[in-house]
This record gives sequence, C-alpha cells and structure tokens, in this order.
Amino acid sequence: MSATRPIRITQVSASDTGGGAERVAADLHRGCLGRGLQSLLAVGFRFDDVPESLEIPNDAERSSWARAFLRLQPDLPGAHGQLSIRQVFVRRALKSLAEPSRARRRALGYEDFDYPGTKRLLNLGGEQRDVLHLHNLHGGYFDLRCLPWLTQQVPTVVTLHDTWLTSGHCAYMLECERWRTGCGHCPHLDTHPAVPRDKTAENWAFKRDILQRSRVHVVGPSRWILDKAADSILADATIDARLIPNGVDQTVFAPADKTAARLALGLPVESLILVFSGAARNSPYKDSATLSAALPEIVRRVAPREVLLLSLGARVNASPVPGARVVSVPFLDDPGDVARYLQAADLALHTAHAENHPLAILEAQSCGLPVVASNVGGVPETLVDGETGLLVPPDDPGALAQEASGLLFDDPRRESMGRAALAHASGRLGLDRMVDEYVRLYQELVGGS
Repeated sequence: MSATRPIRITQVSASDTGGGAERVAADLHRGCLGRGLQSLLAVGFRFDDVPESLEIPNDAERSSWARAFLRLQPDLPGAHGQLSIRQVFVRRALKSLAEPSRARRRALGYEDFDYPGTKRLLNLGGEQRDVLHLHNLHGGYFDLRCLPWLTQQVPTVVTLHDTWLTSGHCAYMLECERWRTGCGHCPHLDTHPAVPRDKTAENWAFKRDILQRSRVHVVGPSRWILDKAADSILADATIDARLIPNGVDQTVFAPADKTAARLALGLPVESLILVFSGAARNSPYKDSATLSAALPEIVRRVAPREVLLLSLGARVNASPVPGARVVSVPFLDDPGDVARYLQAADLALHTAHAENHPLAILEAQSCGLPVVASNVGGVPETLVDGETGLLVPPDDPGALAQEASGLLFDDPRRESMGRAALAHASGRLGLDRMVDEYVRLYQELVGGS
C-alpha cells in the first residue's frame, strides 16, 4: 500500500442504526472518516442516511424466482418500528415461496447463512479494501460460510459484541455451559436469535468447521468476553486478541445543569428522578422482572420524597408503580435527546442477566450520573464499585432496592459518586479513545498509515 494513500476499511454491521453493536460500528465508521480514512459502512439493512454507507445486496444476488416473490413483500419499517402481525405473516409466506428449501432448513432449527451479497463485500464501493472489520454477524444478513475466503483475501477484524460466534444459536449463553463442548439439548431455544427446533449441536459443529478454516484478529470490548472467546471454538481462528472498550461521544454525553435539563423536558425540579431502560422487557438478556419488582420497594423506602421513574426507549408504556409517577419515553434516535434525560436524572439503574460492555452505563457516567447495575458479564469493567456506582447480584430485587434507595436518600454520597463517575468516564470511556485504538490496529494490520 502506498504510504500516502489512506487506509480503506469496510465496517460490516447488521444495520446503520439500532442497538449497541450497530451504534458502535456506525460511530467507529464516522470516526474513521473524520480521521481521513476511507471507511465504508456495509449493512444488512439501511435505515438512516449515514455517509459512505451501502446496503449489502443480498436480495439482488438471489435467483430471479426469489426476487419476484421478494418484490411483493411489505416494506420494512424504520429501525425501531414494527410490522403488523399480518405484514409479518405475508413476509414469511413470501420468503417460503421464494426459497422453499431455505425455509425448510430454518423450520428445522438450522441457522440461516444464505445471504449471497456477502461475497461482494470486498468490492463494495468500487475499490478493494485493506481491512475488513466485522461486527455482529447474526441478524439475517451475513453468510458465515464466506468467512474463510474473506479472511484469506484481506486482514479481518472481528469485534465481539456478544458470544453468538461461539454458540449453537444464542447471543449470550446465560447459565448454560454447553457451548464449551458442542451445544445440543439447548435449554433456551427461544432466546435471541431464536430457533424453532434443537439443531444447536449441528449449528455449533458447522461454526467450528468454518472457524477452523478462518484467521481473524479478535477485539473484545471487555476482558470477560475475551476470556469466553479464548475458551471457545473461536480460539482456532484467532491470530491475536486485544481489549478495546466501547466508547461514547462525550461532546454529547456530558454533564449539564440538572434544573435546566428538567425544565427543558417538563420534568419536576424537586423530585428524585430514577432512569432505566424501558426496552429491557423486550430482551431475555435484560432483567426486567428484577427491575419491576424493585421499583415499588425503592419508592416505598424513600417516601415521603417524591420519585419520578423515567423509562427510556420504551416500546410500550411502563407499568404503574404505587406512589410514583412513571414517564415512558419512546425510543430516541437523537443521542442528544437521550443525554438530556440522563442530565435530568439523579440515578440510573441497569439490570441484566447477561451483558458485555453496555453503552447505557458509559453514557450515564459520562453525564455524571452514578449507576446501580447487575454484577454480570463485563459490567464490572464499566464502573468502579463503591466509587462511581454500585454492583448488585443479578435476580435480586431486594439488593437492588436497598442500594438504589440508599443512594437516593443520601444526597451527599450520591453527588460524590456522580462526580467520581464523570472523572472515571472522562477520556477512558470516550468515543475518541475508542476510535484511536481501532485506527492503531488498522495501521498495524496494513504496515503503517
């Protein structure tokens, strides 16, 4: 590569907007563009107007028979919209008619890798790439069978946003240890990405064969997930592994005057405000049951002080909580809007059964907000227990209520933790730091910039 030509990277992601993995990929892509690299964001589903992004042409590469049926499908909604039940049924029926053998395999429980646009990845945008960077590869857009060939053509980075690559179907294994020895007899067929029947042993063996023929540079946002990868079938494909924690835009997620933020949002100035993810009930990896059980007890413990509960990203209205006002805030596309709610709050809660390096905790701390979080996965790596927040056992609403109410009652301690959270987050949890570390990795892989 010429010493004067910018590095060309293709970032590969399920979509250009969405959950944490998609946000990290899109933010990294923008950061690379801002540093003069020739980055392309290749996505399975394009919803937003991200610069230098393209949709992977999976449908365009299918047979004429399949394309004819796929043209009849109802349009996909936005990244956070939902199809009606009838639209879902119509889409599934048309896909089955378009490719009956593929539909039959999915119905039997096999993971679907039939996405023919994957073989075009290296030439999307009209130029051969220097580095291929793969983010979450599940989500119905990537043909994992192409991985050995892709990794032979160009240095390939894989960021582990979850543990799907090491399992027979699930994104996180929860308490199951079968991923170590071959899956099968899966206790969680319905967890994302769900499969209708137990072909998890066959899926695991298929991935193992693919990974044994692949060579990738593995990145983990947490030491926890790197340890999992080192004990898994992904170890066979790993050239090297390094830790690059996630980062958030700290020009957006930054402290602000709390009173001004509340007035701007129409929230009561004198109330205690507790913020949490309202989308948790839609994910088996979050722990909405513990959160729901703890909230009434938190409100009871801090009485007679008034408590307002902010449920962010809620797809449905939060359940009422006796003695408290509950405000359900729908999904917010603008990070600045999310930041304003965090700036208005006193304390954030984060409950989960499984997590890697959640952006929600990084965002809260960057706004100077202490967090009470479940002690699972990579969460302990995102905060300093007892200084910037508190860790509680998972599935323990009593512990969550005790620690959260204790902080809400103790204004000086909570405010001290907020200052410590901001100091901890500054730079260490920032987007610029994350992008710089990835750029250094790309430079190493191509022999300099």
